[in-house]
Amino acid sequence: MANHRLYWTKTSGGFPAAAVLTLAGVPWDSVEVDLEAGENRRPDYLALNPTGQVPTLVLPDGTVMTESAAMAWHLAERLPKAGLLPPVGAEGERATLLRWMVFGAAALYEAELRYYYPDRYTTDPAGIEGVKQAGVAAFDRHWDLVEPLLSPGPFVLGQRLTVLDLYLAMFAAWHPGKPAVYARRPALRRLIDAVAGEPRVAPVWTLFAFES
Repeated sequence: MANHRLYWTKTSGGFPAAAVLTLAGVPWDSVEVDLEAGENRRPDYLALNPTGQVPTLVLPDGTVMTESAAMAWHLAERLPKAGLLPPVGAEGERATLLRWMVFGAAALYEAELRYYYPDRYTTDPAGIEGVKQAGVAAFDRHWDLVEPLLSPGPFVLGQRLTVLDLYLAMFAAWHPGKPAVYARRPALRRLIDAVAGEPRVAPVWTLFAFES
């Protein structure tokens, strides 16, 4: 049977999917995409993901998935050995996790894109810096909403690591003002330390070159 195949870069959202696969003990094929060489624009890659975005996940049956939140949630649900989702009957906990996964995709991801890719949000070169600063401000506002979720912590569900924690930790690691952000948000600092320090996750964290 074929392995899962994950196309990723160090600057993309492939970390949660890679971490879920690793925690489940499932072998997966790692394909690092060289963006500078334009590998995400090659015909073979565009056949998988017409947007040219990374990451892309190919399931063992050949099904192609894009969108990092969808990949991570699907894998966590299909690979219960990873232990990253409450059981189906725990409706409240599962609803909370799904709510904030979507919030991450719609709000946190978008805010960080505005900082790192401001040219996508304006046609006026003079507006680039304003777009970047607006992205940082939005990210901080969004984290004001997330921080209370992490009390008492270190994870959203207390001592239990979930797929949402992997997703949130990735966004926190991307923030350009990390030292100041962590100083203002001790719960976020605890989350980062707990995710990066999980022995099975640590090698994946290193693979994606996060700084904690």
